[in-house]
Amino acid sequence: MTGGDRRYMLKPGEGLGGGRTFFGQPLRMLATGQETGDEFTLFERRVAHTFRTPWHVHHIEDEAFYVLSGALEVACGDARWRAETGAFVFLPHSVPHAFRVVSEDEAVTLHLTQPSGFEEFAAEMADAELSDANLPAIAEAAHRAGYEVLGPSPFAD
Repeated sequence: MTGGDRRYMLKPGEGLGGGRTFFGQPLRMLATGQETGDEFTLFERRVAHTFRTPWHVHHIEDEAFYVLSGALEVACGDARWRAETGAFVFLPHSVPHAFRVVSEDEAVTLHLTQPSGFEEFAAEMADAELSDANLPAIAEAAHRAGYEVLGPSPFAD
């Protein structure tokens, strides 16, 4: 498939595959491996003020995100950052990381993973419960996607 064969445009508010969720949080797919020739995945993510990820590592994909609104606390290796509206974060593959929302309202981010593939994990975990009790099931799905759950969130309650 040539680059011209993959051309498309989404109108404001549109996403690929209709309304999606990831751990029950709204996720709007903008580009997947199908559209990009497996080069990258791009999505908008809305996460509630109580959301936090487990400590995990991507063995294949680099991850980057731009904070459209809200604020996040991010841990990447031994670094800790507060990423507020307008901040950009790059999380290289093979470096453990996690984040949590620290704004009083939801946070909205524009995420890019490279190469593509995140969309399959997102589909499998669409309505999964993100909790310490469910970490074994999440870890199993993550392993199939090339991720490794290293433990619960490194952020205290």
